[in-house]
Amino acid sequence: MTPLTLTMQAFGPFAGTENIDFTALGKSPLFLINGPTGAGKSSILDAICFALYGQTTGNDRDPTQMRCDQAAGTLLTEVTLSFRLRDVDYRVRRVPQQERPKARGEGTTTHSAEAQLWRLTTEGEIDTCLVARKVSDATAEVQALMGLNADQFRQVMVLPQGKFRELLIADSAKRENIFSQLFQTHIFQRIEERLRTQANQIIRDVNDHQHRVKGILEASDVESETALSELLESLIPNQQVASDALAAAKQQRENAQAAERQGKEYQALFDREAALVEEHRLLLQQQPEVNRAQERLNAHEQTQELAAPFHSLHMAQQASQTAQQEYTQAQAGVEKQRTAYHQAQQVLQQAQTHYQQLPERREKIGRLQQALEQFQTLSRVEKAFNQSREAWQALDQTAGRQLRQRDTIAQQGEALAAQLKAQQAERNSLAGSEAVLQSRQTLRDQRHTLAGLDAQRSVLIEQAAQANSQVENHQQTLERCQQRATEQEMHWHQGQAALLAARLELHQPCPVCGSCEHPAPAAPEQAPVTQADVKRARMDYEQTQQALVNAQQLQQRLAQQLSYSDEQSEQLRRTLGEWSSEPLAALEAACQQSQRDVARHQELVQYIQTQELALEQRRSDWKALDAQIKSQQPEVEAAQKRCHQLEAQCEQLRTALPEAYSSLEAIQAELSHLQHEIQQGEAAWHSAQEAAHQVQTALAQADTTLADSAQRAAATTEALTTAQQVWRSALERSVFENDAGFLQARLETSARQALAETVTRFQQVLAKLEGQLEASKARLEGLTAPDVKALAELVAAAQAHEQACDETYQRLAARVVQLTNTQYKLKTAHAAQAELEAQYQLWGTLSEVANGRTGHRISLQRFVLGVLLDDVLIQASARLVRMSRGRYQLVRREDPSKGNKASGLELDVADTYTGKNRSVATLSGGESFMAALALALGLSDVVQAYAGGIQLDTLFIDEGFGSLDQDALDQAIAMLSELQMGGRMIGVISHVSELKEQMPVRIDVQASRHGSSVEIKGALL
Repeated sequence: MTPLTLTMQAFGPFAGTENIDFTALGKSPLFLINGPTGAGKSSILDAICFALYGQTTGNDRDPTQMRCDQAAGTLLTEVTLSFRLRDVDYRVRRVPQQERPKARGEGTTTHSAEAQLWRLTTEGEIDTCLVARKVSDATAEVQALMGLNADQFRQVMVLPQGKFRELLIADSAKRENIFSQLFQTHIFQRIEERLRTQANQIIRDVNDHQHRVKGILEASDVESETALSELLESLIPNQQVASDALAAAKQQRENAQAAERQGKEYQALFDREAALVEEHRLLLQQQPEVNRAQERLNAHEQTQELAAPFHSLHMAQQASQTAQQEYTQAQAGVEKQRTAYHQAQQVLQQAQTHYQQLPERREKIGRLQQALEQFQTLSRVEKAFNQSREAWQALDQTAGRQLRQRDTIAQQGEALAAQLKAQQAERNSLAGSEAVLQSRQTLRDQRHTLAGLDAQRSVLIEQAAQANSQVENHQQTLERCQQRATEQEMHWHQGQAALLAARLELHQPCPVCGSCEHPAPAAPEQAPVTQADVKRARMDYEQTQQALVNAQQLQQRLAQQLSYSDEQSEQLRRTLGEWSSEPLAALEAACQQSQRDVARHQELVQYIQTQELALEQRRSDWKALDAQIKSQQPEVEAAQKRCHQLEAQCEQLRTALPEAYSSLEAIQAELSHLQHEIQQGEAAWHSAQEAAHQVQTALAQADTTLADSAQRAAATTEALTTAQQVWRSALERSVFENDAGFLQARLETSARQALAETVTRFQQVLAKLEGQLEASKARLEGLTAPDVKALAELVAAAQAHEQACDETYQRLAARVVQLTNTQYKLKTAHAAQAELEAQYQLWGTLSEVANGRTGHRISLQRFVLGVLLDDVLIQASARLVRMSRGRYQLVRREDPSKGNKASGLELDVADTYTGKNRSVATLSGGESFMAALALALGLSDVVQAYAGGIQLDTLFIDEGFGSLDQDALDQAIAMLSELQMGGRMIGVISHVSELKEQMPVRIDVQASRHGSSVEIKGALL
């Protein structure tokens, strides 16, 4: 990933919008990010990391806290980064959650976090939108493109302040996670997981089979397979014995059931005969009643000779009685009709009297209808007059209201026009206030900056004086320490000569010059100097020399800052002109006045626009009302004319009305009354005529009916006398003495039929029973009645014995089948378990080896990463040896970790001074920085060398160089320069002045009270 451009707005210490064009730094630049403490150097790295992942480099600053306090309330906090990855350009924009002023009203509203990601064309234009708004989608997409998450990005591409040792001292697990992303070794991890999953599944299957075998044995209620075999062998003979016993019990039960069925058949025959005997006995008890019925039937047969005369007499009696009743009824009907006739004649005379008065009433109705029509016409005309008058009044009121409204609008328009003219004049006078405000605000900011520089200059002058004094003091101290160290060395050498002289022997050669004569041997001093005294003096000299170098660096840095401050102050004074000497309060007051002028101008612009629209609306309303008034005037005049016409017509109709009737309601009531009387009179006349005609007809019919009834009564009386004579003659010739005996012996048809059916049914049933009894006696001849209860008890005993034998057999058979099935299941389970165990011999061994559960506990992926880490350490050690003057090398720890902790990627440092390896955690601050830098550079080399790996085209280093001595610093800069020439972008954040001299291309971050700003220096234009 190579950054192209970075835009920060209201982010961190940057109050406005700051743009950094990394392409202007040159191709694969080595540049310095310089600036005072707190200016915002690290915020540039925060912005890059936030744009990509939504997090800062330190991960201890929440993105919602990165808004600049000096930023304008309307300015949105956002970061936009354009970057190149694998020859494709992308642009990402992020906005953190923040509070912003409401668009309307007071207060603030929460602006939700958002993110966009685009793919760009070669010209830098947007080609495709990959993420439209969702923050999580943008983070996931960037992570997929980069191949690194936020933590890994911070550890291999950005070494943030205080975080450069994390990758160096990370344990195997963390380093494995980082390296697996960098070298794309997830395939090995998937192999480990696949092998582990397969082995675990086989183990689970084996355990399942073991539990299944145990469950099979428990279900069969046996402890072991041996006990199962023994139990099965003992049960098979018992099963055969139970089978034979069951067959014998079954035959015995069938024989008992056959005997029971035959006994029940014989018993049914004996029961049937007893029932027939009882039924015959009960039937014979009905014999007397049947005999009486036969006697009555015989008596009825004797009455058949007198049936004809008796019937004739009965018919004659009925006819005579009926004729007498009809004659009596006819007499009553004639009397009733005569009374009704007289009443109808009276009603007819009264109806005729009323009917003769109807013509007079009809004439009166004609007069009333004519008056009614006149009243109705007047009512319609009055109604039309009232409606016309109301319409005319409504139109007249509307016209008056519109006239008043038109006059009001005209007055308002005149007043609004006068007010608008005055406001326009004031607006024109304030037209340039915004430009004046911007100019004065710029001057005010510059004046604040100048005041700050003046205050800073006095502090810098004082610090420079103190630094000069410290340099002089250190120089004097250094001279004393140097003289002291020289004297101590000379005294030590002199002491060594005296010590050697004390060991000389006469006529023995000198170990120094070889002479056997010793004319002037050195004499020992009173206080001999030891080698420790010499080292102490030399150490004091070196410490004083280092303090002098630090003081000189501070003196030079302060001098540069003072010079830079003077240059800025002079440039600001030239820009401010006369305002540079004016008090800051005067410039503040001028800015406030300009702000009020701008606010007033904006207020007037908006207000005048509103008023102009209102005035135009007034004019439009007046024109519309005037046109409406003119268009409605003819309608008002026409309504007034029609109202006067209808009023005159009403007066004419009132004059023509008859004086006898006061109102329309009275005429309608009288007319209704007369019409009702006429209808009643006509209806009464016609009804009376019809009733009289009907009564006359009915009276004639009643007279005819009375004559006919008299004739029929005489005829039936004569016929009755003849029938009585015939009956008396026939009764005397019969066996009956009188009418009572005849009537007693005579039966009705239904009674005779019932008695005949009773006699016939008795005779038929009696014959049937006697035949059945004869057949039953012939069938039972020679047989005796069986004991059915004893036979049933024998069957029940046989069934119980068979059921007991069957239960014994079924229990034994089920147990044998269960045990046989259990043997088969166990055999199948053992075969499956043997196959699983064979599979585990392969998969389990592979899983344990691949997942690091044997030997040095190194997994497959960690083994591959260990080989890659060796390549990284070769490159890193080559650089660390140079920076540490040949003392340190990075090596991979070979000893396995203790306990269950995974190992294989731990780092040690090889110390050539001691010849031993020790943990990287024991390195000092400066040594840790050198080792971390060397590791990062070596990792970049190796990752770039592997095809398909993640591209580490960029490296940012935040601080750490201050802990290096001059030699190590030069070596580090040299290595960064070499890396830069290899096509990498290297950005360094540091306060070390030597870096500023050695890196001509830099990004200067300048701080002020109103927010920091960014400037690129030494860029290639």
